[in-house]
Amino acid sequence: MTRWRKKVERTICIDTSELICSCMWPVKLPKSELRKLEKVMLYPDELQALAYKDLDDLTMQQAAEKMWISKTVFAGIYTSGRKKQTDCLINGKILMVQCDEETQQ
Repeated sequence: MTRWRKKVERTICIDTSELICSCMWPVKLPKSELRKLEKVMLYPDELQALAYKDLDDLTMQQAAEKMWISKTVFAGIYTSGRKKQTDCLINGKILMVQCDEETQQ
């Protein structure tokens, strides 16, 4: 029998409903081509981790404390967000920010 740890609620300060755009894509493509591109979902906790680490210049420990999670969990969330961000920039995929918290992973 596999036992899973209970998921702890994370503190996320970014209000995704206030984002100017919730989707980024390569600009020079016509809309017909955009529909064919792969979409990558960036979750609110990943966006928050990126903001704390890259924009606010917090250490991983400081950012983890603000999100009420461990440094190890923060590192995983941050790494996942950076991988998605880099994948979209390098491979021309559409980066979408999830706005509905009920379907968050």
